[in-house]
Amino acid sequence: SASDPTVDFSKFDVAYFLSPKSIPWSSIAYGPAFVNDLKTQDGVLRNASFSGADAYQNFPGAGWKWISHETGHLFGLHDLYTVDPQPATYGSWDLMSLNWSTAAIELNAWNRYIQGWLTDNQVKCLDKSNLSATEVVVSPIERVETGIKAVTIKLSDTKILVIESRRSEGLDVLSPSQAGTLVYTVDMTVMSMQGGWNIQRRTGSTALDFTDAALKSGDKIIVEGVTIEVLSQDSKGDKVRVS
Repeated sequence: SASDPTVDFSKFDVAYFLSPKSIPWSSIAYGPAFVNDLKTQDGVLRNASFSGADAYQNFPGAGWKWISHETGHLFGLHDLYTVDPQPATYGSWDLMSLNWSTAAIELNAWNRYIQGWLTDNQVKCLDKSNLSATEVVVSPIERVETGIKAVTIKLSDTKILVIESRRSEGLDVLSPSQAGTLVYTVDMTVMSMQGGWNIQRRTGSTALDFTDAALKSGDKIIVEGVTIEVLSQDSKGDKVRVS
């Protein structure tokens, strides 16, 4: 209502409304994105986000991380975090999970693929129903280069397993203990914020935010009958075997 008389919203595909910093955190919600129609004097505005308390938090990159997270929703991406009392299932491994992270902030492989930012030949697609031992070198997701960026295994008609490599490169700032081969499942039947994305831990991983969950060279785990083994990790990427 305040901006409508001075802004011609018909000129824009998306609008971001920034609350004044003087508004106390207790008086405004954390920045929601709206993918439903907003009626204006200039017609319908179909994509918008309103800043909340998270837009002005005091950590590196708070402004761009907030607006990028909300824009992710306008692209159709889910929130990967859960809300108390439901325990976390994904932790700090994606902009759409913990956008205030100063560690793993890059979008994961599956989010990139469903946006069309990874091509079909950058994803090795396998099916549990006819899976034989397969070895693949996975290029770190942070690098803009050709090569395999993810291995996906179809577990059912509505669930997949994803394997990707995460390094301290690009926007990710990872310690040696955090970097590694990230394995997670995605259940398409589970709605946003309900725990449909599940990190699969390496043996000995206990961190509630899954920061120690990525596999290291020599690690082997079994997920719903699929064995994932990390054969090596070097400058080219992570060599994994699935069977």
